[in-house]
Amino acid sequence: MSHPTHNRWPTLWRVLLLALPTLWLGWLGAKLPTDVANRALKAPGTPEAQALAARIEGFGRDEELFAVFEALPLGSGQLREPERLALERLRGELSAVAGVRRIDVAPHQGDTRMGWALSLDAPGGDWTALVEALQQRLRDGAPRTVRVSISGLPAAELVLARELQAEQALVVPWVAGVLCVLLLALYRHVGLVLAILVPPVCSMLWLGGLQALAGRELTPVSVLLPPVMLTVGVAAGVHWIEAYLERLSDGRTPTQAAAAAVDELRQPALLAALTTVIGFLALAFNAIPAVADFGALAALGVALTYAFAAFITPTLLGLLAPEPRSALRRRGRSTEALGARVADFLVGHAGAIRAAALLLTLVGLALCTRLEVDNDPLRVLPADHPFRTESAAVAEALGGAEVFDVLAPANSPLADPVRMGLFAAAVCALDGVAGPAGPAWISERGDWLARFVLAPGGSAQRESLFQNVEARARALGADSARVTGLAVQVARDSGRMIRGALGGALAGLGLLGLVFWIGFRSLRFALLALVPNALPCIAVNAALAAWGAPLSFATAIISSTMLGLIVDDTIHLLHRFRELRATHVEPLAAIEAVYQHGGRAIVITSLTLAAGFGAGAVGQLTTSVEFSVLAALTIVTAFFADLVLLPALLVRTRTEPQSSVSLEAQYP
Repeated sequence: MSHPTHNRWPTLWRVLLLALPTLWLGWLGAKLPTDVANRALKAPGTPEAQALAARIEGFGRDEELFAVFEALPLGSGQLREPERLALERLRGELSAVAGVRRIDVAPHQGDTRMGWALSLDAPGGDWTALVEALQQRLRDGAPRTVRVSISGLPAAELVLARELQAEQALVVPWVAGVLCVLLLALYRHVGLVLAILVPPVCSMLWLGGLQALAGRELTPVSVLLPPVMLTVGVAAGVHWIEAYLERLSDGRTPTQAAAAAVDELRQPALLAALTTVIGFLALAFNAIPAVADFGALAALGVALTYAFAAFITPTLLGLLAPEPRSALRRRGRSTEALGARVADFLVGHAGAIRAAALLLTLVGLALCTRLEVDNDPLRVLPADHPFRTESAAVAEALGGAEVFDVLAPANSPLADPVRMGLFAAAVCALDGVAGPAGPAWISERGDWLARFVLAPGGSAQRESLFQNVEARARALGADSARVTGLAVQVARDSGRMIRGALGGALAGLGLLGLVFWIGFRSLRFALLALVPNALPCIAVNAALAAWGAPLSFATAIISSTMLGLIVDDTIHLLHRFRELRATHVEPLAAIEAVYQHGGRAIVITSLTLAAGFGAGAVGQLTTSVEFSVLAALTIVTAFFADLVLLPALLVRTRTEPQSSVSLEAQYP
């Protein structure tokens, strides 16, 4: 069907009106800097942040590199005198570098290796250039017969920053490519694929630019934002396109079909967008700035995607839509017939389905009670990453590659050599402490700082350790003594973030129930809508517990993130069912009609979401892989909950005396 030229100009102006700010914001977002120091992963105003500030005020910043020099298996395989002299000269040179406070030599490591601890105090806390320069000089200055391994939190955060940039450059094109191929295979028309992709791509570009304008930086959490926005937007766009094609197959023109699709989906699409926003906003109140930003930005992105879809999708369909061919008129006839048979089968076995779902839910809840919270920052990197290998070598040589401190004010009972010595000995006997990190420090005002080397471990183990250390201090009457340091802040903030995400998911579930109640104007429908959306969250967390995998910050936000996404299909399904019931169609007939005319869209959106999130598993970082796999698993579980469990629940909905209504009248 051709379109008159004079009718296209207003359409083209709408496209240009959106394209200009989108390109500018996308250009800004492409230059988004990386949060090298991971400041956004540290909660402000917490007791740990205050203790660290007091530590910095009295003793300087807590930034420390560890280096281990190990003789290569050449000749005798030992550090000979010339090599030791060369390392001593290198130590003297590095001690004179601005920003290096001191370099301590670890206790005797034998004849094969030597360990150093480099205490840093970079001006203004910007230690990126200093750490990079020290790493290079350590490797270049060491004898060629020595293997150098470098670790420590500053180096770890620098490595993570670099890997984040590479991860985003890898994952986003993969997700976009998988979605494009899938959509082309399903619709076989470039115009339809563009109509689906343009709104989420615009939203993704706007979010990047808005982050840059707000002074935000790329974090291990925000790196998940672009693939999430792409996948969510595409899944939402499928519903628009399916409604459009259904109206097009009725014999309408592309313009008429686009307008009819918008009118038909305005209410369910708005409710789906609102519930998705709520799911993401459950993270916006997390104590960790990076997680809170992710929730707020993702919620904004969903709202933008809905606005762009309402603004530009009818325009794009008018410009790019296919001609209404006979193939389109026959489209979906086979799936409609199959859908009716499937619906009859499921309704016939509704009792068994409900019983199995209840049993699985109880088992899942029981498993969830065994779920552990843990977060090791190095787990973000692949197991064979060079930095993890070097960190393992440093930990083996020195007992650990991180340090924590105990800060005792001048008036504390621990501000005494004898008591501090006894306290330090008791701390060194605790599991998770590799030993002392040198002698205690004393500030100008009389505060004491005892330093200890942390053995490798996760956040849960370290949180318990730090509690035990503070408990021992209180037992000696030193109530004002506090554990402090970057390692303390990272461990406790990790636990705080994960627990906050789980609490946000529960709060979001309750708020979604309220929105369902208002949107459907029925408590029964609100409760029905919650069932297929709570079940996948229980299933994924139960699977983690069954596998013995702890909750990390990547897996903890799965429930909140997915909760807002998987409700879309439920809403569209219940919306169609409710409309049919309002016209006195019996539940069984209504379920068959929903399968016939809405099942295809639900199958496609579920397939799109699972494929889009699953594509993120090509990433190198553990966070990307875990998030992608678990997100895809959640989508698949939600798919079966919507198309298997929900019909079994709907068939029990009470019916009133019915008048004879033809379903063909509902779907001509």
